[in-house]
Formats: sequence, structure tokens, C-alpha cells
Amino acid sequence: MDITFENDKLIFHNVECFDVDKSCNCGQAFRWRKFANGQLGIVRGQAVLLWREGSDIAIKGATPQTAAPWAHYLDIGRDYSAIEEAVMEDERLAVCFPEAHGIRVFNQEPFEALISFIISQNNNIKRISGIIERLCALCGDPVEFMGERLYAFPSPEKIAGLSVGQLEQIGAGYRAPFIKAAAERILDGFDLETLRDMSLEEARTELKGFLGIGPKVADCILLFSLQHSDAFPVDVWIDRAMKALFFDGNKAKKAELYEAVSSLGEYSGIIQQYIFQYARTLGREKLESKGEKNYST
Repeated sequence: MDITFENDKLIFHNVECFDVDKSCNCGQAFRWRKFANGQLGIVRGQAVLLWREGSDIAIKGATPQTAAPWAHYLDIGRDYSAIEEAVMEDERLAVCFPEAHGIRVFNQEPFEALISFIISQNNNIKRISGIIERLCALCGDPVEFMGERLYAFPSPEKIAGLSVGQLEQIGAGYRAPFIKAAAERILDGFDLETLRDMSLEEARTELKGFLGIGPKVADCILLFSLQHSDAFPVDVWIDRAMKALFFDGNKAKKAELYEAVSSLGEYSGIIQQYIFQYARTLGREKLESKGEKNYST
């Protein structure tokens, strides 16, 4: 991997298959926003501007000392060209491109992912982002960057110290007690990092032990922060798309859906993001017109 630091920016050279805007706004992370020529975000308390510069990926605000953590976060070491080529060879999935080309799955901080995806339940991306930003402004540390005031994601201690009422006031709704309980459980000693080396099923079972976490939220946490690339979150968009792409729009039994997901292999979670992007870009009506007729929301 060729990495340099020049003109106050960290540069990863010759990075293929990385569309910064798509990756930051595809529903996997909620704290990036369009700014200047790139995406403004804050990760582990470090505010940065991220953008593509020709064949390179540039990060303003990062330092040479943080090159390895940023390479990990952006999944720079994975061969996405090979994954995309394999998907293109599958006629069922090839339709997901070009909408999905360039999406990378980030390796986010596990506690932030835990809280963020609890908030994501029965919610849309814009509203999820708003709740998270209000949570960070409520008890996260402020960070000044490029004339903007950002807030670091709060620690478990700070979130656990909030009342359910305070969480409800920022829009968390029925999820408020789930958020507080999750922070308290982390404070009590639950180590999310232990899930990284478990089997997918074991890790999913552990997360479902948290108040308010079901299979979909568990799989989001495992895919987007704990490197379980075979975790496959199924929401309404994925449900619609899988029926359209694999079952000619007909209803599918859970066992059939599981078999279809398993057939996608060890990178099924990454492929899930391609399918999700395709479904959201296409929209419900056009997805329906491709053969899906018998689903419900």
C-alpha cells in the first residue's frame, strides 16, 4: 500500500473501486456530510475531510501517525475490484451496477455502531443522522475543524449518564431506553471486540441479548464495525430487492431467503450494500415493475 503525507493531507495512492460520496451516504454510516470538495466527518474524535483526487484517496485532518487506523476504517486493504467483478458475473446481481460501483464497507468504531443502529430501527437515514447529531451535541466533546464545530461521539459513560427523558427529547422515541441500557451494559464490562472472533451466529446471538436488538440491527453492527463480511442485514429494501432479483417478485420463505444469501459467499454483507444501493436508487415502483408483486411493508 502506497501512502504519503503531503500538503497537509494523508494520501492513499491508486485506490480502485472507491466512490467516496456513495460510500459515505449509502446508509452504513451517519456522520458524514457533503462539504467543499468531499465529505466532512468525525471518526473516533478526529474530524476530517475525505475526497477522491484522481486515482487517490485524500484525507485532510489525518496525520501520518493515523494512516493505519484510517486504512482500516476505509477498508483500503481489501480487493473490491475482485468482489465487483464476481458480482458482475452473476446475472441476477449485475443489474446492481453502475449504481453500486465504488461502495466500500467501513470498519466503524463498535460502540458508535451499536448505538447508531439501535437508533436506526424503523427509521430513515435523514432522521437517524439527525438524532445521532443531537446526541453528540448533547454530550459529545466539541471539535473545531475547517470553520465548523463538530462533536465527537459520546463515550458509554456519558450516554449512560443521560436520562431516558433526555434521550426522548432528542427524538430517540421508544428507542431511548434501549440506548441507555446498551451504554450501561458496555460500562458493566461487555466487550464488543470479543464478537470479532466469534462465528457469525454466535456473535449475532450475543448482540440479541441487548435490550431492543433483533437480527437486522445485530447484523448491521457486525458488518459495519466488527468485520463480519458475511453478515447480511435484511430491511424492507433488501427484502423487496431480494424477492425481485432472486424470486421473480414472489414471496420467499425465510429458509429460501437464507439459502439465497448463503449462496453469495463470504462477502455477502458487502454485496448486500450493492443490493441496498440498487434498490434505493431504483425506487419501489421500478423495483416492483421488475417482477415484484407480493410483498408487504
